[in-house]
Amino acid sequence: MHAYLCSLFGLLLVTVLLCAGHPVSASGTPLEWEYWTERTPIPQTPAKRPPNFSPNDGQWRQFNPQYGVPVPDGARYVWVRVLIPLDTAVDESLFFSTTDQSVQVFLDGIAIYRYGDLDYRPYSYGRKWHLVNLPTWAAGQHLIMQVYSDNPRVLGQFDRIRMDRTSRLIEHLFICDFPYVSGVTALLIFMMLIGVYFFTEKKLRDIYVRLIAFLAVFFFWMISSSSLMLLWLDFPIFWWYVETASAYLIILAGQILIYRIIDAEYKPRILRVSCVYVVILLLAGGLELAGLHGMYAMRFFFFPALAACGIPMGYWLWHAHKNGNAHCRSILIAFAVLSVLAVIDGLSFQFRLFSWNTYLLPFGIYTIAFFIVRLILDRAENERYLSNLSASLESQVDAVTKRMEVDPLTGCYNRNKFGSAVKEFMRIARDTREPFSLIMFDIDHFKRINDTYGHDAGDAVLMNFARTIRTFLDRRHVFIRWGGEEFILLCLHYDGAQATAFANIIREAVSEEPLHPQDRITCSGGVGVWYGSDEDTAERMVKRADTALYAAKQNGRNRVACEPDWETYAPKRTSKPPKRE
Repeated sequence: MHAYLCSLFGLLLVTVLLCAGHPVSASGTPLEWEYWTERTPIPQTPAKRPPNFSPNDGQWRQFNPQYGVPVPDGARYVWVRVLIPLDTAVDESLFFSTTDQSVQVFLDGIAIYRYGDLDYRPYSYGRKWHLVNLPTWAAGQHLIMQVYSDNPRVLGQFDRIRMDRTSRLIEHLFICDFPYVSGVTALLIFMMLIGVYFFTEKKLRDIYVRLIAFLAVFFFWMISSSSLMLLWLDFPIFWWYVETASAYLIILAGQILIYRIIDAEYKPRILRVSCVYVVILLLAGGLELAGLHGMYAMRFFFFPALAACGIPMGYWLWHAHKNGNAHCRSILIAFAVLSVLAVIDGLSFQFRLFSWNTYLLPFGIYTIAFFIVRLILDRAENERYLSNLSASLESQVDAVTKRMEVDPLTGCYNRNKFGSAVKEFMRIARDTREPFSLIMFDIDHFKRINDTYGHDAGDAVLMNFARTIRTFLDRRHVFIRWGGEEFILLCLHYDGAQATAFANIIREAVSEEPLHPQDRITCSGGVGVWYGSDEDTAERMVKRADTALYAAKQNGRNRVACEPDWETYAPKRTSKPPKRE
């Protein structure tokens, strides 16, 4: 536990160090930012070179670039400057990011960088990071910037300001974007995993669809928020709209997922909360289409709504968990972590209460794994249930099959077993070129036993008779009650002579065994031999054995007879007859 807490603390520390940021140069010297407050109005147009900035026309005032410049109503342009420290190396660059602003950078009256046309647009300038390469003589000079935006809330706001070598700045960009890269990878793995279950598990398919939709929206938000996307695909306006739209849709997709899994009594409340987010999204879209920067402005309402609505939603999820809903427990963890991180991001990037280098929300994506693991465990439990049910059904089928094939009185097989047993023994005999014989036994004068002593006594004789014969049997034999007092014994690896000898051994044992307390019980037997061809069916073997049995009965009973011509028709065996086991 101690090691786990240390690892968790280390991860939190790295996260804070990675996210926290303030404007510095490579040498650690803080950058001083100033904006121009004018007494004499400067033309509100894109400039080819900076004005003279005479002390008689205004003055420079320091400001914190995190909060922007306090501009009068209706102002769309602002002039700012930053002093390049004297200890700046010759190969350093200035890195900063802006939101919905067009920027032009001058050094010693010369424009060295420009983004946008510094004029009105019916749509946003998007979120953009800038890398301004500094000339060798920039140390000690002022970088002067003309900044334009139709959105007064962001005018003069600069984020992630750093001055360093270009290679280090790009390296820092990659480091700050590591949560996005790892998070996107995790999202793709989650979606592929859920996709596999979507096609194989129909019971929870509705949940899988909603979860995949949530992960997909999260995926688009991740890639659009990543600074590396601008390095590869430099479309800041497109990525800005994808980022803001998906930020609103993430919570709605989460609401749809929660609505599916939460208990029925809380569903109307989830719908009411969802309506709040739908109204915010519609207002954001409508105001954006009207040119009022709605996608940005409505986030001032979105994050407070997320904090206010998140508390009761977490309470409802907790109560549903306490009522036995395992899904709500696992999704509560993800909901709580993601909501808290989203609110912190809003306080940083929207309300500017503190400064971060990157969003915290990507760190929370891994909590979705708790819910996915819960779904996987549910599937495993369902598969285990189905496996146990299948095993139970197989056991029941086996039991039913056994009852269908076993005679309940004697414990022998009944006639239902005869067909499959004969077929299997014929196959083995054909493959091994060994003989196969059938013995039909009949208890002598059995009707007299029933008539004299009753059917209970007859049943006892049948049971004792079967028990006596079973003592002579092994895996080469299948013992079947054919009907009434008639029994059939299948003998694999026995020719006619061997089967006759074996039947006489059984006959003598039966006659010596006290199967009935008052009468001596005997039996007669008839032997039929398989001729080794498909034409010689089981029915023909039974008929020949029955004919032999009839001959034994006619010759005085308590004897065994074999079909007379078996040696003529039976195939020649190719190996020595096995010893009786």
